[in-house]
Amino acid sequence: MTSALSTPTDRFDTEVLGLHWIPLTASDEDTAAVLRERLGIDFSRTHDSVWETGDFVYLPVTATYLRGDAVRRETAVFALGGDFVVTAYSAEPFAPFDRAVAEMGRRPALAGSPHGVLYALLRSLNEAAEAVLGHAREESDALARDMDTVDRGDRTRELADLRAALVRMDAVEEAVTRVRDTQRDLVRAGRRLRAEHGGRTADLDSAIGDLLADIADLRGRADAEHDRIRYLQHALLLRVEMQHARLVKILALSAALVSLGILALCYLVVLG
Repeated sequence: MTSALSTPTDRFDTEVLGLHWIPLTASDEDTAAVLRERLGIDFSRTHDSVWETGDFVYLPVTATYLRGDAVRRETAVFALGGDFVVTAYSAEPFAPFDRAVAEMGRRPALAGSPHGVLYALLRSLNEAAEAVLGHAREESDALARDMDTVDRGDRTRELADLRAALVRMDAVEEAVTRVRDTQRDLVRAGRRLRAEHGGRTADLDSAIGDLLADIADLRGRADAEHDRIRYLQHALLLRVEMQHARLVKILALSAALVSLGILALCYLVVLG
């Protein structure tokens, strides 16, 4: 009988994956207690950087991903040991990890070690962040087009539209900022993964290097998109301020004309 550990690496086996990956949701207090008691794994401490306790290194990553058209953000923490990796995150379903499982299905060898599993998990978070950046770019492109088609006939309506566009642009800027935060965490986790892997297998070592290159590429694109959005925000804000100033002048002039009309009417009444 073939054991799970001797399962050929050309076939994906969830039992093999289960030997190397323990996904832990925030609500699973029983499993968390067992891991803490038997292995000393403790996610209760709050950290924003890499730390180590016992035989495990902890890698926090701020995950940024889409659920529908909404941008979601949460922190996943990976406790990497020599035999398995434990992932702590808020709750299921967590779409990025579904991508990781799908990749391990295509590349079964990844499921055969904690380093391979963590590679797949980090890659899934990078792909999720890339989807957010693509969504943000589409939204900023749409807003840039809208800036040229805002109705200039009704100044009050134009001002309201410009202010609404500015709110939308702020949301896009926030999404891109979150992607940048994710890339910062991913490059840190990826570098530590490469160090912990220590070149055990050439294929995985090469794959980790490619992942780090992809993370750096996405980080560069996110930085460029952030600069572009800040420019559009500035242009929008100038238009809002200019339109507001025009509207104030028009209202002041209208008030002055009304006042002159009332004075003229009173003069006519007195003369009459």
